[in-house]
Amino acid sequence: MPSAQLIFGLLYALLFFSYVVVALFIVFHIYRYSLRRNSALFGTTLFLVVFFVLIFTNALIFFSLPLNTLLPTSF
Repeated sequence: MPSAQLIFGLLYALLFFSYVVVALFIVFHIYRYSLRRNSALFGTTLFLVVFFVLIFTNALIFFSLPLNTLLPTSF
C-alpha cells in the first residue's frame, strides 16, 4: 500500500500542473484578445508575477506540512 505522503504528493503534482495549464490558457487569452500590445504585455507580466508568487508560496506551505504527524500510519 502506498504511503499517504506519496498519494498527497501525486495529488499536489496533479494540482500544480493543472494550475500551470490554466495559467497558460489565461496568458494566451490575454495576448490574443488585448486591443493593444502594450496592455497585453503589461497584463501578462502582472499576471505572471502574481501567479509565480502565489504558486511558490503554495508549494512552500505544502512541502512544509508535517504529513507524517498529521496523517495516521494505520487505519
